[in-house]
Amino acid sequence: MKTKVLVSAILIGALFSSAAAQTSQRECEQDGLRGNVKKVSSTMYEALVDRDGDMQYGSQLERTETLYNEKGQRRSMTFLSADEDDMLFRSRYKHDGFGLITLEHIVDNHEQIIGRTYYIYDKNLMLSESYVEDAERQIEHRVLYKYDESGRLKQRSYNDAKNNVYRREVYGYDFDGAIHHTSVFDRSNSKILDYHYEYDSHMQPINVTTYDYTDDDAEVSTTLYQYKYDDHGNWVQKTQYTLEKDNAVPTFITNRKIEYFN
Repeated sequence: MKTKVLVSAILIGALFSSAAAQTSQRECEQDGLRGNVKKVSSTMYEALVDRDGDMQYGSQLERTETLYNEKGQRRSMTFLSADEDDMLFRSRYKHDGFGLITLEHIVDNHEQIIGRTYYIYDKNLMLSESYVEDAERQIEHRVLYKYDESGRLKQRSYNDAKNNVYRREVYGYDFDGAIHHTSVFDRSNSKILDYHYEYDSHMQPINVTTYDYTDDDAEVSTTLYQYKYDDHGNWVQKTQYTLEKDNAVPTFITNRKIEYFN
């Protein structure tokens, strides 16, 4: 159960950076960052509650370091072991003359390439397709992107190596242009999940309600988020809670150290 919840937390966090990350906008902005960011060091912990009801840090679960250049382009993203500074793997990014990411190399701790992701854009410089190759240059899967008339991502479909769709995500937006809900469909085009979002004044999600239709009776769960921000308006601490019988139970704490260019 812990692994499933952790994966869900990472995926939900990734949604808000990747769903908007389809144009030549600065990648640090695509990642939800403000200001001239140089480096983001992020550590996720398990959240524990002691006998007095106070929240404590538990085990480290994930550590990442993301580097940007002065143009706001993502240079690399490194995943580190939880208890050491050992690199597990790293993504390195290449850009074209328009400043768009065209290739992502994934390397192991010996700097050997273990995967590649290619990014393809349409004539309007909107991301239309990405595909992943393994170390043997075999395609593992593709992702296809569709947009609405305002240039917002409206659909993302995940295709296997034979180009069969196995997952499809459809996005809806509110009047402020923020993602209001996401519907997820499986290989048979049956809806399996709905996500509904509420945001704070910094446009960070504070309430995510999930409707799971994989069983006969829909299962509803609520995830809450609380943030602390720095002077630039970037969050430096995020606490995640699950709602259990109207009680908010802390599950994860993520701390970020953000360095800026002068």
